[in-house]
Amino acid sequence: MLLKVFIVDDEIATREGIRSASLWDDQNFTLVGEAPDGEIALPMIADEKPDVVVTDIRMPFMDGLALSRAVKRSMPWIHIVILSGYSDFGYARQAISLGVEEYLLKPVTVEELRTVLERIREKKLEEKRKREEEQQIRSRMASGITFLQDKLLGSLLSEQTDEQGAARMRAQMENLGIHVTAPCYNVLDIRFRYAPEEGGRERGITLLQSLADSGGGGILLSTASNGAYALVMDAGREELEERCYTYASMITYTLEKDGAENLLVCIGEPCESLEGVHNSMRSARHVRHILDAREEPFRRKIVGVQEMEDTPLKLQNLEIQPLYEQLQYIRAEDFDEVFRAYIRSIHEAAPHPNLSEDYLRMEAVLTASRIVREAGGDPGQILNLRDYENAMLPDTQISLPEAAERLLRKALVYRDQQNPLHGNRAVMNACRYLAQNFTDPNLMLQDAARAAGMSNSRFSTVFSQEMGVTFTEYLTNLRIAKAKELLRATKLRSSEISSEIGYSDRHYFSYLFKKNTGMTPSEYREKKSTLFE
Repeated sequence: MLLKVFIVDDEIATREGIRSASLWDDQNFTLVGEAPDGEIALPMIADEKPDVVVTDIRMPFMDGLALSRAVKRSMPWIHIVILSGYSDFGYARQAISLGVEEYLLKPVTVEELRTVLERIREKKLEEKRKREEEQQIRSRMASGITFLQDKLLGSLLSEQTDEQGAARMRAQMENLGIHVTAPCYNVLDIRFRYAPEEGGRERGITLLQSLADSGGGGILLSTASNGAYALVMDAGREELEERCYTYASMITYTLEKDGAENLLVCIGEPCESLEGVHNSMRSARHVRHILDAREEPFRRKIVGVQEMEDTPLKLQNLEIQPLYEQLQYIRAEDFDEVFRAYIRSIHEAAPHPNLSEDYLRMEAVLTASRIVREAGGDPGQILNLRDYENAMLPDTQISLPEAAERLLRKALVYRDQQNPLHGNRAVMNACRYLAQNFTDPNLMLQDAARAAGMSNSRFSTVFSQEMGVTFTEYLTNLRIAKAKELLRATKLRSSEISSEIGYSDRHYFSYLFKKNTGMTPSEYREKKSTLFE
């Protein structure tokens, strides 16, 4: 079993010491990330899903206790190791009351950390063995309260009930100790399949039930022929959305590790009364039916009813932004609106018509070429730039905007043929926001989620499914790409480049750069100094 570890400490020296430790050469452990405080760490942890979080107690903004509490609430399977000094022992006792099982006194040695991680690894292996035993026992227990809950909840979801019917159903379930009173509800339609083997489906249902139970209440499960329905409850719509997407992420992560296939979790429309639960279930099922009807295979595993909506793209402003920035993340069908606005903006800004035409002619070529190149194509072959120039000769009677439009459309069509991910407007808004702000050292997942108009959990899930990488990986790729550009084109020192691209810790920047490129920044600069990448 490979143990994934995440480090949280505001002391650079501590993080650097752990990061450079020899234990990462061991095939049993891998370092998946680090952060200087809990506020920055929490969305990164949700993104990376480590097995272990090693955190200092005293940190600015969100300390180790608050981080431990938040992690245990939303990701209870994660083991937490507390780092503390002798004077922090009182804090360590509080951490133990939160479910933290291990702590180390600073300064920590590599061998001490290795011993603790080995102990956690053995615990996880033992937990896996016990879970398998429990699954075998629970798979044979389809009676009693569990059976009644399944049937009652199944009836509530499948039947349209009025206020009196919902009250009777609630009373029946409350008498059995099943609490279904909450301000907000939503239903998840969960579908999965195991390879033909004895007990596969039962094992999946047991895992779903264990995950629901580990959330501290608020999630009830009803089995279905090829999966299950989950009734999710919480105090408000925002909290409900967080719980739905967190549970959905836990489902896909856990069942995939267990060998489940064809995973799909559809999240319905939230409602505020028990009698509205049936409609929530119908909306989740409707999403699944739409996806089932698609001819091409569907890549995403978690889909909310909100992701199926198709709202028009709103332009942010009409100022002259580089054309590439305006077209980089749009869908082909939004091109007309964006391009017309761009033409208006350069005509309004240019003091002379000839200047605006020269600007457009060059911008169109550069933008179309970059779009094709980043999609993996050769602009010379795909775009046929000679035809672009010939189209504007006097005898062709075609305007420059028309010729530029044809060229750019050809580039966008090629991009979408190579990469069909440009479909979610909210995610593209977030990508646009990241492209403009990735050098901000304080940029966090919640900022991009706000730009996308989503809660943190929902954004993390939708973004990783849409883009094929996690938020953290995407942000790192943007920054490393900019670092490469600065190493090639400037004489800035590594420490200056680190600051330019959003990393306050130059050692961490060097670590990430080598991890992503296989070279240190200085080695990269030396190798690329005479080449054009």
